[in-house]
Amino acid sequence: MERAVERIIKALREREKIAIYGDYDVDGTTGAAILYLFFKELGFDPVVIFPHRERDGYGLHAHLLPPLKEQKVSLLISVDCGISAHEACEVAKELGIDVIITDHHEVGPKIPQALAVINPKRPDSAYPFRELAGVGVAFCLLRALRQKLYQKGFFKDENIPNLRRFLDLVALGTIADIVPLRGENRLIAYFGLKELENTSRPGLQALKKIAGLENETLDTNGILFRLAPRINAGGRLKEAALAFKLLITEDPTEANTLAQELHRLNAERQRLEERILREAWEQIKEKWGLKRSSYVLASPNWPSGVIGIVASRLQEALYRPVILLSLREGIAKGSGRSIPEVNLYQCLSLCRDYLRAFGGHPAAAGLKLDLENIASFAEAFEKAVTQHLAGKPPVRQLRIDAWVRIRHLLEPNFLEYYFKLGPFGAEYPEPVFALRNFEIRSSTILKERHLKFYLWQEGLGIPAVYFRFEGNPPSQVRALAASLDFSHFQGRQYLQLRIKDLKA
Repeated sequence: MERAVERIIKALREREKIAIYGDYDVDGTTGAAILYLFFKELGFDPVVIFPHRERDGYGLHAHLLPPLKEQKVSLLISVDCGISAHEACEVAKELGIDVIITDHHEVGPKIPQALAVINPKRPDSAYPFRELAGVGVAFCLLRALRQKLYQKGFFKDENIPNLRRFLDLVALGTIADIVPLRGENRLIAYFGLKELENTSRPGLQALKKIAGLENETLDTNGILFRLAPRINAGGRLKEAALAFKLLITEDPTEANTLAQELHRLNAERQRLEERILREAWEQIKEKWGLKRSSYVLASPNWPSGVIGIVASRLQEALYRPVILLSLREGIAKGSGRSIPEVNLYQCLSLCRDYLRAFGGHPAAAGLKLDLENIASFAEAFEKAVTQHLAGKPPVRQLRIDAWVRIRHLLEPNFLEYYFKLGPFGAEYPEPVFALRNFEIRSSTILKERHLKFYLWQEGLGIPAVYFRFEGNPPSQVRALAASLDFSHFQGRQYLQLRIKDLKA
């Protein structure tokens, strides 16, 4: 960190051209945005670039650096990528561009030869919290940079940048990246959600409005299921620069236009997702059925920007690690999702002989390989996963926090204290309540895929919804497990149950 901060201060003093290189997801675009806005506040105008998901794929790419040299860039700062960018760092050195890597992905056996590599997962890292998102690491850089600039007398007292104003973006990227919501991430989420609720950024205001969150109390579900998919849609189907512009714009008219475009792209993404999901299920039925420990599926008709979401849905349905590959121009680019029992990154490490590149986390990863290696890789991956499971098929578990009755959930004191438990997220899950001995009324299917009905018990009723329910509405339900869901309508807040499982 110290080396990175000193190099940035040198660039600021000598008015060097700085470039910010962000990943194309919410984590990367929010991280790039806070760096850009900080430098902008200091009177600088950095170059900001993102790799294209289809043309380039994930990571810091060497072929994108020469154009930066032509723009006289002498310092590049990466966000949410770069920990495996050995070639890019070598090319940057030849071009005379210093590289500062900020990343949070798993560290391989060798660290790239950059000027500075900031990653809390480094084996030699002394930082007390290692689970930051990419935007969280970028925020650490800003904290350290602002402190050092202050010590060196760079600011007049009234011109010290207020980093709290960036917490709306930091929380947005942190929650969207599904990192553990404990430790420092918990502070970011708790205070950042408050900033996000009252944000003055035209882009976020427009996005909240089009996502139906304009007058709602924001929680992690609002980010995960409404804001993040729309921000991600730019990088998935078009350009990540669309989302970045939305986050930094000060023009309400431009913000509304960008929000509308991202909303449209998200709807297109949903249609693509459903088609790919159908085709993936057909492959599974034709090739293997439900007998494998893992699934590697491939098609030239699957855009790489959407396959990660489909892999996630298949992993949830099959409760097995799933990798989907997009086949384009002789290369397979893939996205994988795993279950708690299987460390995806470790399994890919065991298959590295078949891969051109890979990186990620225990639960999610990206990879690239040659077409002729797909079959061999699939078998090697199956072997690695089977070894990881030690021959025991994984069993999905749903942990119940309490058996309750409807009157318990509607008790005002309970609801008051329940709100104080949030925000919920990875490794800090929302409580799961189980109910039995109730009556079901007014059962309907919404939008052909969501089951909704009312539970009645002891003269009290509460609505319940089961998202992506498959099958016919059950006439009788013996028991169900659900979390609490709060929605707003015409200025009022409503409580419903979000069903996680039921026994007919």
